[in-house]
Amino acid sequence: MEIFPVYLLHSGEWEENKFVNFISDCVIIESTFNYNNLVAAISEQIRIDSDLNTIEINFVPNVGLPPITIYNDIGVKVYIELKKKNLNFTEYPLFVIVKEIYENHLVVTSSVVASSSSCLVATNSNSRDVSTTDSTEIIDIELIENTNFSENTGIIDNMLNEFVEEDQVYQDKETLMNVMKNLAVRERFQFKVKRSSATRYHLTCLDDNCAWNFKSSIIFKANIFKVRSYNNNHTSGYGERYLTQRQATSGIIASIVKDKYVNPKKVYTANYIIEDIQKQHGIEVSYMKAWRAKEIAMAMIRGSPSDSYKELPKYFYMLEQTNPGSVTKLHKSEDGCFLYAYVSLYASIKGWEHCIPIMVVDGSFLKATYKGTILTACTQDGAVGKIFPLAYAIVDSENNKSWEWFFIQIKGTFGVREGMCIVSDRNESIFNATKAVYPKVPHCICMFHLWQNVKRTFKKHHKQLKDIFFAFARAYTIEKFEYHMTELCNIDPRVQPYLFEIGYERWSRAYSKVKRSMVMTSNIAESINAANKDSRELPVMRLLEYMTNLLQQWNNKNRKSAMETSTELGEKYDKLPQENLIASEQMTVRPATDQLYTVLEGVRRNIVCLEEGTCSCGKFQMDELSCPHAWAVLKNQQLRPGQYCSFYYKKDKLLSTYEFSVNPMPDESLWVIPTEVMEDVVLPPKGRRNAGRPRKERLKPASEKESKRAFSCSVCGQGGHNRKTCTNRPK
Repeated sequence: MEIFPVYLLHSGEWEENKFVNFISDCVIIESTFNYNNLVAAISEQIRIDSDLNTIEINFVPNVGLPPITIYNDIGVKVYIELKKKNLNFTEYPLFVIVKEIYENHLVVTSSVVASSSSCLVATNSNSRDVSTTDSTEIIDIELIENTNFSENTGIIDNMLNEFVEEDQVYQDKETLMNVMKNLAVRERFQFKVKRSSATRYHLTCLDDNCAWNFKSSIIFKANIFKVRSYNNNHTSGYGERYLTQRQATSGIIASIVKDKYVNPKKVYTANYIIEDIQKQHGIEVSYMKAWRAKEIAMAMIRGSPSDSYKELPKYFYMLEQTNPGSVTKLHKSEDGCFLYAYVSLYASIKGWEHCIPIMVVDGSFLKATYKGTILTACTQDGAVGKIFPLAYAIVDSENNKSWEWFFIQIKGTFGVREGMCIVSDRNESIFNATKAVYPKVPHCICMFHLWQNVKRTFKKHHKQLKDIFFAFARAYTIEKFEYHMTELCNIDPRVQPYLFEIGYERWSRAYSKVKRSMVMTSNIAESINAANKDSRELPVMRLLEYMTNLLQQWNNKNRKSAMETSTELGEKYDKLPQENLIASEQMTVRPATDQLYTVLEGVRRNIVCLEEGTCSCGKFQMDELSCPHAWAVLKNQQLRPGQYCSFYYKKDKLLSTYEFSVNPMPDESLWVIPTEVMEDVVLPPKGRRNAGRPRKERLKPASEKESKRAFSCSVCGQGGHNRKTCTNRPK
């Protein structure tokens, strides 16, 4: 005889083949069980009386299929055979619906009592009608007679429910209280609590002479509350009940405005709350109450910052279940405090194989309670140049340990590719980490960030240096590079040794050891930072959710665009050759062999070798795209340009990049989590929040700050100098 532990979901209901509003449990079944044995085991485990209740048992044979109901011994045997083949605790859970039996009526417990003429309760040894009882505590329910049930109604769990009537059933007292407070705010009246206990909730109008009255009490010895009587007619004048609004607490206002905070990019301040509540409900709210309502509303939508860390194991488990092949890592301290978290989705892992092997990394600080930093790694799809996120991590800060841990995870996920390089700003920790984890992979520097360093270090001549700096950084040949470097030395000779010490190969095209011609900056990583700017205020799990949703959105949009591509090359690289074609129209081609050609551009000669894909101008081999001289040869020989460009630029590579989608995650109420994951405890990171309001922006150095005021000379009208230093005075 074999025994099987089975995951049990009970007291819920089916909605479009999804089991919702359930309670989790477990049960042990034996291989010799028949239908009666199974019913008895489940009934005992979930503690229901089989004389008063019956149960409906279902299981789902496969994802996407409708549930199968077990109603006899054959169904039990089929289920046991399935469990034998898969002993995973969470596979093939049993879904149990509890139904109650009252005088030949079979009633699903999650249904709402639509109407009831009488309900008898026991109070010590006497019975009374609940509808006429004001002070008797409900101890037990003996009988419900003449009760009608509606199949289209259910237990109400929406605290913003707008329609209240007798015989409605609410999931708990708190929900009912919030519904009544929202009703008072919406209909602009006030009430007072006549009686409130664990089993009762009785309200009357604030005006003692008014007939408005509301009574409710529990049913079935549970937390479920039923509306017993409700007189919605106000018989008094406007008077006292309209002067103020005691029910408009910060919590109620929060429940009204909470949907405004679903989108982290939307700005909805306390002043907006004051304005909207005044317009919609005619209630004047103080700024402090509005501010508290904002904080409560944000907590309702986003959750607690500390609890967010506890949810990470469950979130990572579900992320791997919905996107098989994805990699998630959670690193904790010895005492269980959060240190690092890493995510790389399967769609990104598979897409990396078809992207150019250039990885751009960057970090950006978080603005939530526990702060921290989000590290990102991304690349570009080859054919269009769209941002393609690869991985992201939450760490304490940008330091040697965090960056090294991040690169270790990346290397384990993506490996090392031929011609690969890593591009970033001049953060010393990134340099140290790449040197330790990727000793043979070049670490390149963003051209723009390097210029900011030059600008800050050599302030005196930075305006004259700017154009020359970018000219030699973008130069395709060493000769061109040295020409512009000589110009730079004539302006400020101190700059050349400064750049030489950094290493020409790390930031210039001409000396680069890898083909990074199309990615000379870290702009794509900065673009991701801009995209997640507002979400960096969210608790950690909501931030990770936002990043997953962002990747899902970009992945879907770019896949559709790729499928609509009708040209051999992607959109970006289909336009560039056309520009080069126009530039080649005045050139003369002189063949030397079938593969070697001389191209005359005025008095200048350029040598093009089709076999090796090179040109003496440097563009053909570095961009891996036909330069104007190569175009002149291709046109002369009637050859297709698509044969002489990088395969990363072609449509089939673009389609392969977005072959795999990012699957959405189900609602948290539907998550089925194994016990070992539930028991994995993650505490918030250690540390102390600084005093004051968190910064929204990083502090920019003076070199990045641009003057808001444009200065010009009062003599000649030109910028860059004043009248004292003007050299354009009339002579």
